[in-house]
Amino acid sequence: MNKFRYLLLTLLMSTLIFSTNAISGDKIDHTEDIHYDMKTGEENVYALDISESREHIDALVAEVSPTLKPYSEFHFSPCLEKQSNKSVSGTYHLEASNVEESDGRLSQIEYFLKLQDLGVQLIELKTGQDLLFMKQNGTLVTINTNTSLDQLANCMPPSRSRQ
Repeated sequence: MNKFRYLLLTLLMSTLIFSTNAISGDKIDHTEDIHYDMKTGEENVYALDISESREHIDALVAEVSPTLKPYSEFHFSPCLEKQSNKSVSGTYHLEASNVEESDGRLSQIEYFLKLQDLGVQLIELKTGQDLLFMKQNGTLVTINTNTSLDQLANCMPPSRSRQ
């Protein structure tokens, strides 16, 4: 996976995890990602619309420049467990997707997401600021958020049977 796909995947993940106040109920957030290749001078702009609740996350992603393409859909189910007072980790599982055939970059991301769940860990640095670690690409991102780690945790740890 080249650097652009890592950047798009990173933006998609960080947007999925921290849409402000979306945990408490459905909300749609809109953002754009601009990638500029210093070697070729090529610029690509993607629009992202995210709708999220505790049970599901729906992401619409479309290239808007240099070519306007229809939206591709990604539907995730999150499972985040609280590890400690300052840490949450878990996965985002791709439940379904519908990717625009003409978008080769998003087709590759879709293929990657079908092969494995996205693993994440969040560590609270201080109130309102968290560190996000994405396991697939080793990316660390600091994020300003109003969402507490308690609000993000939505899966119960698996029960261990005594055998």
